[in-house]
Amino acid sequence: MSAKIHFYIRTDRPSKDGSVPIYLKFSLSRTQRIKISTGKCIAVKKEFQKLSNEAIELLSPEKRETIYGWDKLKERAIKGDPNWEAINDFLDSEKYRAKQVVLKFELLNRTITLELFKQAFLKPNATDNFNEYCLLELEKRRSQLSDGTYKGIKGQISKINKFKPNLTLGDIDYKFLTLFENYMLKPVAQKGLGNLQCTVARTMKVVRALLHIAMKNGDFPKEAYPFKDYKIKHVDPVLTTRDYLEPEDLYKVEQLLSPEKISELSIGEIRATKRFLFSCYTGLRFSDVNNLKRKEHVFGKWIQNPQLKEMVFKCYIEIRMGKTDQPVFIPLIDRALELINETQENQVFEIISNQKVNEHLKSINKKAKLNKKLSFHVARHSFATICFLHGIPENVGQKLLGHKNRKFTEVYTHLSKNKLFYEMDKLSRGLSNFEILIEETDSKINDMKEIMPMLQDLSQDKLDLIKGLIKQIGGNAA
Repeated sequence: MSAKIHFYIRTDRPSKDGSVPIYLKFSLSRTQRIKISTGKCIAVKKEFQKLSNEAIELLSPEKRETIYGWDKLKERAIKGDPNWEAINDFLDSEKYRAKQVVLKFELLNRTITLELFKQAFLKPNATDNFNEYCLLELEKRRSQLSDGTYKGIKGQISKINKFKPNLTLGDIDYKFLTLFENYMLKPVAQKGLGNLQCTVARTMKVVRALLHIAMKNGDFPKEAYPFKDYKIKHVDPVLTTRDYLEPEDLYKVEQLLSPEKISELSIGEIRATKRFLFSCYTGLRFSDVNNLKRKEHVFGKWIQNPQLKEMVFKCYIEIRMGKTDQPVFIPLIDRALELINETQENQVFEIISNQKVNEHLKSINKKAKLNKKLSFHVARHSFATICFLHGIPENVGQKLLGHKNRKFTEVYTHLSKNKLFYEMDKLSRGLSNFEILIEETDSKINDMKEIMPMLQDLSQDKLDLIKGLIKQIGGNAA
């Protein structure tokens, strides 16, 4: 079965300006053939440009072909067309690409079909550099994205570019995705990235989203979409004991600011510690702490305290979270309020980079003897952990963290060691109370056994009187 490749123009489909599209025809036999648009058009010759589309449609098919700048026998644009050279160069490259597809199947000793040719040929043009294409599309959407999301996507594109610098849209197929996944999972010692599976899933979601944009733009064919076969492995993130602080760990960090130890910290470390603790008390992300302003986000109000039965003045934060654009309302505990009241400037905390704060947190980790993977985001994890530990309900924690879904319970409410002790104490108390109850019941039964012989000699009137007394005592006890 010999494959044939030809180009022709569709004169039955003129556009508004009268030009007609060029198609590639791939044939395996007289009955097996497929037509694919090249995306290029041929203009009407100068002498026929005054003809309207209606007039062109009235011409016979044979006559219609003669009014365009196209050589039917040579299957090329003629010199009269304004873009004839560029069109012919493009057609040459497309014919070469088509032949390469056929050759590849021959070398693999595989039978080519119309569908297989279409899938292979309809990959995007090799000149579409993935890195450049995606960065351009990202910039177009810059105003719609938060700073965190924008930087995150840009970082993922950079990761892909590092793996394969000259990657094109046409290179993204099932094989590429599996190789890229292996590269991310491979340990750093083996020249990989050493990413966790949940990190790999996040990166692959970005690749998938970028391909969706390319498909909507018409730059990536749906037929070549690799995520039909490649499935992203979703793994729920799990926090380890090194990813959050227990109350005793938080106390160690707080003690660094005590009069006895504060001299051991540099000015940068003091600022980083205060900022970190503030996030532990509020659950705010780094970007939100960085942007926190006294006049715009910190407020106070009088509220009724149901326990004290009196009005009390409470301060709170009301802010739209930078990452999700979700509004959050966070009452301030006294420790958080003390950190805010240290400065009267409108900017609550000086603007600084996350990288710089994390550098300080490494030394703070050592000085507090925590043995944690201390980064600023650990503060948010710690806030959620301590909320869970002290019995704050799930829906309240979800509101405080600004989550739309049940992430509070699924990710943050992990099994804190202290929580396990507290819960087991409940079991211990329950079992002890049960034993006391059994002992009291046994004692009452024994007492009744002693009383019963005495009651046998009493008259019915006296027994009725005793029953009434017992009911009265029982009602008073209740």
